[in-house]
Amino acid sequence: MLAHMPSFPSFNTVLYEKINGRFPLILKISAAAVGLGLLFWFRQPIGDILGIISDREAVALYLDQFGVLAPLLLAVIMVLQVIVAAIPGHALMVGGSYVYGFWPAFCLSLATTVVGSQIAFWMARRAGRPLIEKLAPVDLLNKWYDASAEKGLLFFLFAFMLPIFPADIMNYIAGLSSLSPRRFFIANLFGRLPGVVVLTAVGAYGFQLSLNAWIGIAVAGVVMLGAWRLFFGQKSREITG
Repeated sequence: MLAHMPSFPSFNTVLYEKINGRFPLILKISAAAVGLGLLFWFRQPIGDILGIISDREAVALYLDQFGVLAPLLLAVIMVLQVIVAAIPGHALMVGGSYVYGFWPAFCLSLATTVVGSQIAFWMARRAGRPLIEKLAPVDLLNKWYDASAEKGLLFFLFAFMLPIFPADIMNYIAGLSSLSPRRFFIANLFGRLPGVVVLTAVGAYGFQLSLNAWIGIAVAGVVMLGAWRLFFGQKSREITG
């Protein structure tokens, strides 16, 4: 009888496994290269628009001069403002909806905010705290890391919904926690929705929303805050109070 011979994977199988294992890495490298290229391309207008970011009409007028490239420029800056916590993003959402109207600006704002948050989460998960401390204040990182210890999807969902939280900081906190990428994406997407809707509506319609709309926004805010207090109790009151 022939001795049992060990089986070896074929050349094609080995090649497939190597390519398949490296494919996500290739995607990440490609995405990073595209992002860096866009930042370099728009470096001058990005610097200019950051100087007028608090003025809705100034943002709108500045974007208007870029024509068809303006949405791409706005998208790059909005992703950047999520990653660099010191850059305020609310004026960008308001200014963008002032220029483009509610629905186009809503789609742009939600997509870029979610993408920027996922990038920030991935950076924290991969690079760890040393890099994150260069992008966000250390005292805020310490405060909210302690507050979110052993918390899950529901905690971060509320963190993105309620303005009492520094939402951009929470991206990094989630990346440094044990929260899975899938659960973070769910919290990120659905938690961002209410704020994006309100800011986009303010930009598109000014403060001329109907009384019912303002009452609805106020009631929703109170309900979310009450639910937060109910779920997370005294410790959350001490942290956010």
